[in-house]
Amino acid sequence: MRGRFLLAPVIALGLVASACGGDVPSPSAAQVFPIGVADAAEAPATVAAPQPTATAAPARVQPPFVLRPEAWGTAPVSLGLTAPATSAAAAVVYDEGSGELLHAVNAEQRLAPASLTKIITAIIIIESGLDLDAPVTIDVDSRTMVGSSVMGIIPGDVFTVRDLLYGLMLPSGNDAALALGRYMSGSDRAFVELMNDWAWDMGLRETHFANAHGLSNPNHYTTARELAHISRYAMANPVFAEIVRAGSHMAIGHYRTLVVNNVNSYMWQVPGADGLKTGFTYRAGKTLVASATRNGHRLYVVLLNAPSREADAALLTEWGFANFRWE
Repeated sequence: MRGRFLLAPVIALGLVASACGGDVPSPSAAQVFPIGVADAAEAPATVAAPQPTATAAPARVQPPFVLRPEAWGTAPVSLGLTAPATSAAAAVVYDEGSGELLHAVNAEQRLAPASLTKIITAIIIIESGLDLDAPVTIDVDSRTMVGSSVMGIIPGDVFTVRDLLYGLMLPSGNDAALALGRYMSGSDRAFVELMNDWAWDMGLRETHFANAHGLSNPNHYTTARELAHISRYAMANPVFAEIVRAGSHMAIGHYRTLVVNNVNSYMWQVPGADGLKTGFTYRAGKTLVASATRNGHRLYVVLLNAPSREADAALLTEWGFANFRWE
Protein backbone atom coordinates (compact mmCIF):
# COMPACT_ATOMS: atom_id res chain seq x y z
CA MET A 1 0.00 0.00 0.00
CA ARG A 2 1.37 3.37 -1.02
CA GLY A 3 1.03 6.45 1.16
CA ARG A 4 0.36 6.20 4.90
CA PHE A 5 1.86 3.26 6.71
CA LEU A 6 1.41 1.64 10.10
CA LEU A 7 4.66 1.14 11.98
CA ALA A 8 3.95 -1.51 14.61
CA PRO A 9 6.33 -3.77 16.54
CA VAL A 10 5.71 -6.77 14.31
CA ILE A 11 7.53 -9.81 15.66
CA ALA A 12 8.73 -11.49 12.49
CA LEU A 13 11.83 -12.74 10.77
CA GLY A 14 12.85 -11.33 7.39
CA LEU A 15 15.43 -12.19 4.82
CA VAL A 16 18.99 -11.39 5.85
CA ALA A 17 21.74 -10.67 3.36
CA SER A 18 25.02 -12.12 4.59
CA ALA A 19 28.60 -11.95 3.44
CA CYS A 20 31.67 -14.12 3.71
CA GLY A 21 35.12 -13.34 5.12
CA GLY A 22 37.06 -13.03 8.39
CA ASP A 23 35.51 -13.02 11.86
CA VAL A 24 35.45 -10.12 14.30
CA PRO A 25 37.30 -11.10 17.52
CA SER A 26 35.28 -11.60 20.67
CA PRO A 27 35.32 -8.41 22.79
CA SER A 28 36.02 -7.81 26.43
CA ALA A 29 34.27 -5.11 28.42
CA ALA A 30 35.35 -1.51 27.73
CA GLN A 31 37.71 -2.58 24.98
CA VAL A 32 37.96 -0.16 22.05
CA PHE A 33 37.77 -1.59 18.52
CA PRO A 34 38.52 0.96 15.76
CA ILE A 35 36.37 -0.12 12.81
CA GLY A 36 36.89 1.42 9.37
CA VAL A 37 36.70 -1.20 6.66
CA ALA A 38 35.77 -0.65 3.04
CA ASP A 39 32.20 -0.96 1.81
CA ALA A 40 30.57 -4.37 1.56
CA ALA A 41 31.65 -6.99 -0.93
CA GLU A 42 28.82 -8.65 -2.80
CA ALA A 43 27.21 -11.71 -1.28
CA PRO A 44 24.00 -13.60 -2.05
CA ALA A 45 20.99 -13.15 0.20
CA THR A 46 20.26 -16.15 2.39
CA VAL A 47 17.44 -17.10 4.73
CA ALA A 48 18.54 -16.48 8.29
CA ALA A 49 18.30 -19.00 11.08
CA PRO A 50 15.92 -17.99 13.89
CA GLN A 51 17.29 -15.05 15.84
CA PRO A 52 16.33 -13.12 18.96
CA THR A 53 13.83 -10.40 18.14
CA ALA A 54 15.20 -6.86 18.17
CA THR A 55 13.77 -4.32 20.59
CA ALA A 56 10.79 -2.84 18.76
CA ALA A 57 9.93 0.83 18.63
CA PRO A 58 6.58 2.00 20.05
CA ALA A 59 3.59 1.49 17.74
CA ARG A 60 2.35 4.63 15.97
CA VAL A 61 0.92 5.80 12.69
CA GLN A 62 3.49 7.55 10.51
CA PRO A 63 2.14 10.07 7.98
CA PRO A 64 3.82 10.40 4.59
CA PHE A 65 7.11 12.25 4.63
CA VAL A 66 6.74 15.92 3.73
CA LEU A 67 8.57 16.81 0.54
CA ARG A 68 10.97 19.71 0.59
CA PRO A 69 10.25 22.65 -1.74
CA GLU A 70 11.29 21.66 -5.24
CA ALA A 71 13.59 24.66 -5.53
CA TRP A 72 14.67 27.59 -3.35
CA GLY A 73 17.09 29.21 -5.78
CA THR A 74 17.58 29.88 -9.47
CA ALA A 75 19.73 27.65 -11.66
CA PRO A 76 23.33 28.85 -12.06
CA VAL A 77 24.63 30.15 -15.38
CA SER A 78 27.17 28.07 -17.31
CA LEU A 79 30.42 29.63 -18.53
CA GLY A 80 30.74 26.98 -21.23
CA LEU A 81 33.60 24.90 -19.87
CA THR A 82 33.56 21.28 -21.05
CA ALA A 83 32.79 18.75 -18.34
CA PRO A 84 35.57 16.23 -17.67
CA ALA A 85 35.15 12.64 -18.81
CA THR A 86 34.63 10.09 -16.06
CA SER A 87 34.90 6.34 -15.59
CA ALA A 88 31.30 6.06 -14.37
CA ALA A 89 28.48 4.17 -16.05
CA ALA A 90 26.19 6.97 -14.84
CA ALA A 91 27.02 10.39 -13.43
CA VAL A 92 25.29 13.64 -12.54
CA VAL A 93 26.26 17.02 -11.15
CA TYR A 94 23.31 18.51 -9.32
CA ASP A 95 22.68 22.00 -7.93
CA GLU A 96 21.03 21.91 -4.53
CA GLY A 97 19.32 25.29 -4.58
CA SER A 98 17.58 24.98 -7.94
CA GLY A 99 17.27 21.20 -8.03
CA GLU A 100 18.70 21.29 -11.57
CA LEU A 101 20.99 18.75 -13.22
CA LEU A 102 24.06 20.65 -14.40
CA HIS A 103 25.64 17.61 -16.06
CA ALA A 104 24.25 14.15 -16.78
CA VAL A 105 25.51 10.87 -18.21
CA ASN A 106 22.95 8.04 -18.26
CA ALA A 107 21.11 9.80 -15.45
CA GLU A 108 17.94 7.72 -15.95
CA GLN A 109 19.60 4.29 -16.18
CA ARG A 110 18.61 1.84 -13.46
CA LEU A 111 21.74 0.64 -11.69
CA ALA A 112 22.69 -0.96 -8.38
CA PRO A 113 23.53 1.67 -5.73
CA ALA A 114 25.34 -0.63 -3.24
CA SER A 115 25.73 1.12 0.14
CA LEU A 116 24.28 4.41 -1.13
CA THR A 117 21.09 2.63 -0.04
CA LYS A 118 22.01 3.59 3.52
CA ILE A 119 21.22 7.24 2.77
CA ILE A 120 17.55 6.22 2.59
CA THR A 121 17.79 3.94 5.63
CA ALA A 122 19.29 6.77 7.68
CA ILE A 123 16.87 9.53 6.70
CA ILE A 124 13.84 7.31 7.29
CA ILE A 125 15.09 6.51 10.81
CA ILE A 126 15.96 10.14 11.57
CA GLU A 127 12.63 11.56 10.38
CA SER A 128 10.47 8.77 11.81
CA GLY A 129 9.96 10.37 15.21
CA LEU A 130 12.12 7.82 17.02
CA ASP A 131 14.06 9.01 20.06
CA LEU A 132 17.62 9.01 18.71
CA ASP A 133 18.97 8.48 22.22
CA ALA A 134 16.74 5.46 22.92
CA PRO A 135 18.58 2.20 23.68
CA VAL A 136 18.45 -0.61 21.12
CA THR A 137 19.17 -4.18 22.22
CA ILE A 138 21.17 -5.78 19.42
CA ASP A 139 20.15 -9.06 17.78
CA VAL A 140 22.59 -8.82 14.84
CA ASP A 141 25.94 -10.59 14.99
CA SER A 142 28.56 -8.78 12.92
CA ARG A 143 30.94 -11.71 13.41
CA THR A 144 28.80 -13.78 11.03
CA MET A 145 28.87 -11.09 8.32
CA VAL A 146 32.36 -11.97 7.21
CA GLY A 147 33.74 -9.92 4.31
CA SER A 148 30.99 -7.36 4.83
CA SER A 149 31.50 -3.80 6.03
CA VAL A 150 30.29 -3.66 9.62
CA MET A 151 30.06 -1.42 12.65
CA GLY A 152 31.02 -4.37 14.86
CA ILE A 153 27.90 -4.98 16.98
CA ILE A 154 27.09 -8.31 18.66
CA PRO A 155 23.88 -9.80 20.10
CA GLY A 156 22.89 -8.66 23.57
CA ASP A 157 24.82 -5.40 23.48
CA VAL A 158 22.94 -2.11 23.69
CA PHE A 159 23.60 1.03 21.65
CA THR A 160 21.51 4.14 21.06
CA VAL A 161 19.74 4.77 17.76
CA ARG A 162 22.15 7.67 17.23
CA ASP A 163 25.21 5.43 17.69
CA LEU A 164 23.79 2.97 15.18
CA LEU A 165 23.23 5.79 12.67
CA TYR A 166 26.90 6.74 12.91
CA GLY A 167 27.81 3.06 12.55
CA LEU A 168 25.56 2.90 9.49
CA MET A 169 26.93 5.93 7.67
CA LEU A 170 30.62 6.28 8.63
CA PRO A 171 32.03 2.74 8.25
CA SER A 172 28.99 1.66 6.16
CA GLY A 173 27.84 -0.92 8.68
CA ASN A 174 25.52 -3.55 7.20
CA ASP A 175 24.97 -4.81 10.73
CA ALA A 176 23.78 -1.37 11.84
CA ALA A 177 21.36 -1.24 8.90
CA LEU A 178 19.72 -4.49 9.99
CA ALA A 179 19.60 -3.45 13.65
CA LEU A 180 17.97 -0.10 12.85
CA GLY A 181 15.41 -1.59 10.48
CA ARG A 182 14.39 -4.27 12.97
CA TYR A 183 14.13 -1.76 15.80
CA MET A 184 11.85 0.52 13.80
CA SER A 185 9.67 -1.99 11.95
CA GLY A 186 10.08 -5.31 13.74
CA SER A 187 11.62 -7.26 10.85
CA ASP A 188 13.88 -6.83 7.83
CA ARG A 189 10.97 -7.39 5.44
CA ALA A 190 8.71 -4.81 7.10
CA PHE A 191 11.42 -2.16 6.97
CA VAL A 192 12.08 -2.79 3.27
CA GLU A 193 8.35 -2.34 2.61
CA LEU A 194 8.58 0.98 4.44
CA MET A 195 11.57 2.02 2.31
CA ASN A 196 9.64 1.33 -0.89
CA ASP A 197 6.58 3.21 0.38
CA TRP A 198 8.85 6.13 1.24
CA ALA A 199 10.36 6.11 -2.26
CA TRP A 200 6.89 6.06 -3.81
CA ASP A 201 5.72 8.98 -1.68
CA MET A 202 8.85 10.87 -2.73
CA GLY A 203 7.85 10.45 -6.37
CA LEU A 204 10.76 8.12 -7.14
CA ARG A 205 9.52 5.82 -9.91
CA GLU A 206 12.87 4.31 -10.93
CA THR A 207 13.93 3.23 -7.43
CA HIS A 208 13.20 -0.05 -5.66
CA PHE A 209 14.76 -1.66 -2.58
CA ALA A 210 15.26 -5.27 -1.55
CA ASN A 211 17.19 -4.62 1.69
CA ALA A 212 18.31 -1.86 4.05
CA HIS A 213 22.05 -2.03 3.35
CA GLY A 214 22.59 -2.36 -0.41
CA LEU A 215 24.03 -5.83 -0.89
CA SER A 216 23.25 -6.91 -4.43
CA ASN A 217 19.82 -8.09 -5.46
CA PRO A 218 18.24 -7.91 -8.95
CA ASN A 219 15.27 -6.02 -7.45
CA HIS A 220 17.46 -3.41 -5.78
CA TYR A 221 18.13 -0.41 -8.05
CA THR A 222 17.88 3.33 -8.55
CA THR A 223 19.20 6.01 -10.92
CA ALA A 224 21.80 8.74 -10.61
CA ARG A 225 19.09 11.41 -10.98
CA GLU A 226 16.91 9.95 -8.23
CA LEU A 227 19.91 9.52 -5.92
CA ALA A 228 20.60 13.23 -6.36
CA HIS A 229 17.03 14.07 -5.32
CA ILE A 230 17.28 11.69 -2.34
CA SER A 231 20.57 13.21 -1.23
CA ARG A 232 19.25 16.76 -1.50
CA TYR A 233 16.30 15.77 0.67
CA ALA A 234 18.49 14.04 3.26
CA MET A 235 21.06 16.83 3.56
CA ALA A 236 18.32 19.32 4.41
CA ASN A 237 18.01 17.46 7.72
CA PRO A 238 20.62 18.86 10.16
CA VAL A 239 21.02 15.57 12.06
CA PHE A 240 21.74 13.67 8.86
CA ALA A 241 24.15 16.36 7.63
CA GLU A 242 26.02 16.32 10.95
CA ILE A 243 26.46 12.55 10.84
CA VAL A 244 27.81 12.29 7.29
CA ARG A 245 30.39 15.05 7.73
CA ALA A 246 31.86 13.54 10.91
CA GLY A 247 35.33 12.05 10.76
CA SER A 248 34.69 9.50 13.50
CA HIS A 249 32.33 8.69 16.35
CA MET A 250 32.67 6.80 19.63
CA ALA A 251 29.74 4.49 20.26
CA ILE A 252 29.57 3.30 23.87
CA GLY A 253 27.63 0.07 24.35
CA HIS A 254 27.01 -2.05 27.43
CA TYR A 255 29.75 -4.53 26.52
CA ARG A 256 32.05 -2.81 24.06
CA THR A 257 33.03 0.62 22.86
CA LEU A 258 33.37 1.07 19.12
CA VAL A 259 35.22 3.88 17.37
CA VAL A 260 33.68 4.09 13.92
CA ASN A 261 35.59 5.98 11.21
CA ASN A 262 34.37 7.70 8.06
CA VAL A 263 35.61 5.73 5.02
CA ASN A 264 34.60 8.43 2.50
CA SER A 265 38.00 9.69 1.36
CA TYR A 266 36.40 12.38 -0.84
CA MET A 267 35.83 14.27 2.41
CA TRP A 268 39.54 14.85 2.92
CA GLN A 269 40.46 15.53 -0.73
CA VAL A 270 38.12 18.29 -1.91
CA PRO A 271 37.76 21.80 -0.42
CA GLY A 272 34.30 22.34 0.99
CA ALA A 273 33.44 18.62 1.03
CA ASP A 274 30.73 17.86 3.58
CA GLY A 275 29.49 14.38 2.65
CA LEU A 276 28.09 12.06 1.72
CA LYS A 277 28.33 8.26 1.12
CA THR A 278 30.40 5.60 -0.66
CA GLY A 279 29.36 2.13 -1.76
CA PHE A 280 30.72 -1.02 -3.37
CA THR A 281 29.62 -4.47 -4.42
CA TYR A 282 30.97 -6.59 -7.27
CA ARG A 283 27.73 -6.12 -9.17
CA ALA A 284 27.39 -2.38 -8.54
CA GLY A 285 31.07 -1.50 -8.75
CA LYS A 286 32.23 1.59 -6.88
CA THR A 287 29.50 4.13 -6.17
CA LEU A 288 29.53 7.55 -4.54
CA VAL A 289 27.37 10.51 -3.67
CA ALA A 290 29.68 13.45 -3.02
CA SER A 291 28.62 16.77 -1.54
CA ALA A 292 30.59 20.02 -1.38
CA THR A 293 29.60 23.56 -0.38
CA ARG A 294 31.38 26.77 -1.38
CA ASN A 295 30.20 30.36 -0.94
CA GLY A 296 26.81 29.17 0.25
CA HIS A 297 26.15 26.89 -2.73
CA ARG A 298 26.13 23.10 -2.56
CA LEU A 299 26.76 20.75 -5.47
CA TYR A 300 26.18 17.00 -5.46
CA VAL A 301 28.10 14.56 -7.65
CA VAL A 302 26.52 11.13 -8.06
CA LEU A 303 28.58 8.31 -9.60
CA LEU A 304 27.41 4.75 -10.25
CA ASN A 305 29.77 1.96 -11.28
CA ALA A 306 32.77 4.29 -11.30
CA PRO A 307 36.18 2.55 -11.03
CA SER A 308 37.86 5.94 -10.36
CA ARG A 309 35.09 7.36 -8.21
CA GLU A 310 37.13 9.65 -5.93
CA ALA A 311 39.15 11.16 -8.78
CA ASP A 312 36.02 11.50 -10.93
CA ALA A 313 34.11 13.16 -8.10
CA ALA A 314 36.93 15.64 -7.44
CA LEU A 315 37.15 16.58 -11.14
CA LEU A 316 33.41 17.05 -11.50
CA THR A 317 33.19 19.08 -8.29
CA GLU A 318 35.96 21.45 -9.41
CA TRP A 319 34.40 21.74 -12.86
CA GLY A 320 31.00 22.51 -11.36
CA PHE A 321 32.22 25.36 -9.19
CA ALA A 322 34.48 26.71 -11.96
CA ASN A 323 31.88 26.53 -14.73
CA PHE A 324 28.78 27.87 -13.00
CA ARG A 325 27.90 31.22 -11.52
CA TRP A 326 24.95 31.83 -9.22
CA GLU A 327 23.12 35.11 -9.84
